[in-house]
Amino acid sequence: MEKVALSIEGKCMGMCPHEEIKMRERERLLHVLEMVPGTEKTRHPKASRPHMVKSFSRSAAGKQIQIEALRPPPTLLKTVRYLLCDVITTKKVPWHVVYDFITDRLLAVRQDMVVQNISKAESITILQPIVRFHAYAAYQLCEHSVANFDATLNNNHLQECLKRLLHFYDSYDYLINCDTNSACNQYLLETRPEFEALYLIFNLGNDEALRRSLSIPEKCKTNVVRNAIDMSRSFQNGNFVRLCRLMKDMPPLLAALAALHLTEVRRRAFRTMSVAYHSKNLNFPLKILKVLLLYGSDGELIQDCKHYEIKTDTDCVYFTKDGFNHQKNPVSPRRELFIDDKCLQANVQSIILGM
Repeated sequence: MEKVALSIEGKCMGMCPHEEIKMRERERLLHVLEMVPGTEKTRHPKASRPHMVKSFSRSAAGKQIQIEALRPPPTLLKTVRYLLCDVITTKKVPWHVVYDFITDRLLAVRQDMVVQNISKAESITILQPIVRFHAYAAYQLCEHSVANFDATLNNNHLQECLKRLLHFYDSYDYLINCDTNSACNQYLLETRPEFEALYLIFNLGNDEALRRSLSIPEKCKTNVVRNAIDMSRSFQNGNFVRLCRLMKDMPPLLAALAALHLTEVRRRAFRTMSVAYHSKNLNFPLKILKVLLLYGSDGELIQDCKHYEIKTDTDCVYFTKDGFNHQKNPVSPRRELFIDDKCLQANVQSIILGM
């Protein structure tokens, strides 16, 4: 007989269980974003109950599940929307502190989802904004030191949530062919292409991601998905000019995530051009190269050339076979002017919640 997965239905209707609120207030474990204004610097800060959100704690062996502390899917979705609509734009603390708070609370949301074994449709609805949040943070905090932002850990969260989301999409593939008029199917057809493209861009040039693209239903292969596939193949084939042209035309969040690959893209382009344009007498116009590789200023391009020991002046780049230092690692990721021009930060709520 086929085994049926047991499901548990949570009973907690608030974003944070009542017992946890009391415990964290008593033990002074409140986050500044959860305190009653004016009590933050007192000896015993007070919990602002409407702003309290269940924190993440690792499951201990033998620990019994407290149904009263589990939040059902509607409450989990309410929590996600609160975090990614209200908290994400707060100016009370620096944004990397906001990121840490939201990440911890989203981990608790994901934990409640797994324990309850909630439905695929509910899981998709909750995971989509979580994936967007980690993709947004990857770009927004890319210039911060590891003390403020662990990019590797954030990428792990993003990859894990993204793969789970794609797994749930695959479970609905049969709907694509047999029930095109259902509300659920229409919702999937509208939202799925963004995340299929996001997976390809996050794993740019990855063979596994490209193999997966072969199985994407035709109805989900929108222009955004096809362009993401083209970008990944261009990266593999070393067609960096085409890759940058496609990147610039992507929607804001996908373009921002793709921009994190630019340091490696530029490094490979410089390496290739050092051979292809090798000459002791000729040069390559700096302003043309700036446009081709999406640099925001002449200064940024000159700075990168200096990093790889490529000779430049105010107008030209001089490529030679021996001029490129192969031992140099890619420069650190940075915010890009063409991304900031897309007003990514100003539209954060609509971008992450898909509104």
